[in-house]
Amino acid sequence: MNGLIPYLIIVPLLGAFALPIVGLAGRKARELWAILITGITLGVAAGLFREVWKSGEILVYTLGAKSPLGNGVPFPIRIVWEVDLLGALFALMVTFIAFVAVLYSSEYMRHDTGLEKYYALVLVLEVGMLGIAITGDLFNFYVFLEIMSIASYALVAFRNDTWEGIEAGIKYMFVGSLASSFILLGIVLLYGQYGTLTMAYLAKMIAENPTFTAKVALGLLAGGLLFKSGAVPVHMWLADAHPAAPSSISAMHSGLVIKIGGTYALARLAFSVFSAGISTRTVGWIIIFFACVTLIVGNAMAVIQTDMKRLFAFSSVGQIGYILLGIGIGLAAYGSDVGQVALAGAIYHTVNHAIMKALLFLVAGAVIHQLGTKNLNELSGIARKMPVTSFAFLVGAAAIIGLPPLNGFASKWLIYESSALFNPFLAAIAVIGTAFCTAAYIRVLFTFFGRPSERVMNAEEPGKAMLVPMLILVVAIIVMGLFPWAISDKVMLPAAKTLENIGAYVSAVLGGA
Repeated sequence: MNGLIPYLIIVPLLGAFALPIVGLAGRKARELWAILITGITLGVAAGLFREVWKSGEILVYTLGAKSPLGNGVPFPIRIVWEVDLLGALFALMVTFIAFVAVLYSSEYMRHDTGLEKYYALVLVLEVGMLGIAITGDLFNFYVFLEIMSIASYALVAFRNDTWEGIEAGIKYMFVGSLASSFILLGIVLLYGQYGTLTMAYLAKMIAENPTFTAKVALGLLAGGLLFKSGAVPVHMWLADAHPAAPSSISAMHSGLVIKIGGTYALARLAFSVFSAGISTRTVGWIIIFFACVTLIVGNAMAVIQTDMKRLFAFSSVGQIGYILLGIGIGLAAYGSDVGQVALAGAIYHTVNHAIMKALLFLVAGAVIHQLGTKNLNELSGIARKMPVTSFAFLVGAAAIIGLPPLNGFASKWLIYESSALFNPFLAAIAVIGTAFCTAAYIRVLFTFFGRPSERVMNAEEPGKAMLVPMLILVVAIIVMGLFPWAISDKVMLPAAKTLENIGAYVSAVLGGA
């Protein structure tokens, strides 16, 4: 199965470069090609996830050789990709949401121009996220991070006929470039100190010689990744980017980009590279501080929004706070059962939030597509005219609040439980954040199911190409909610343990060297 790893990159990259040629056959061919490519990539990711989950092994693939080690030397010199359970899970999440978003786009984007560029950028965006999920060295991590970021900037500003899109794209690009500079500087410091960028070898070197330079590099990397994740106080770009972007891109951006390029990368570097050479408790408490501020501010700001997509964007900021809280407790209580539960909760909530928020942004897209507005003051009573769309919103909102038996309940419960065991004050903050989140979504719920306004009197459901992706996500939320603890015990906790087991990670990549 190691030979399957490159196809996670090859398939969407080939699809992106071939798309302009395929597009010459017409709009339908272009759409079918994008759906086919994302579907095949989803199949590859599912196969890798199944193999890693069943075997419990870490799959390693070296480009151009059998081993990352140089001939006659005990250190790595080649590009390496590795897929452990966490990486396989995130690759599966990326490909699933990308497939659903492309399927949805076949109708949602039908009236836009330049769609050969749109679908090519979506596939390039997928390449960047998958590369981050499987890379084994920091140089390629940065390359894939920039591929993802550049595609994301362009897609946020894709509808450049309005100043909203252009302004949001420029603001996102400015903040993203600043964050990338921090990350690049951190990588440069590590290379200058240790002479390698292979993450497993760096982990070994930092454990043997934890220098001050490594700690400065971690600070720069963490700062840049917090920028990328949209944590408070560097979150305002995210609140502007979502309302301006096409809703299919908002679904990918909120569900995937800020997770892969932010929280996943932060957890991967903190645990797999630095954990053996730093004070995990100190770093954990720093992340916990940002987590608490983020989950309160994000959810509180969502309550006062009248723009539906802006409300969902601030809600994403709040949910990032919960994920950071789980990562922070996982570091602060490193090696304990409480730390493992918190980390499992963070991983679980990342996956759940990707599905829930993708659904909510697709609902917003359906409303905008049919009514031409995202102003909640004009959407009263929409449930009577668009019952399927409103049902999808109801499921997504209930899940993100954390109501059982939907998927959001289990992941939030793990975070609440670990927070209460680690520090009851943190659990209280998490509950307060959920109270704000609940207030924000109840407000939207009352709007959807209120007395019909004049604006919605002629509304109707969108076509099947938009309804089917929403219903797929609804089914995923319900099914995951019916088996929450089985998923937690069989997938999320093992993924957390894999991330914590730095020795197994180093041994798998370096072969005991």
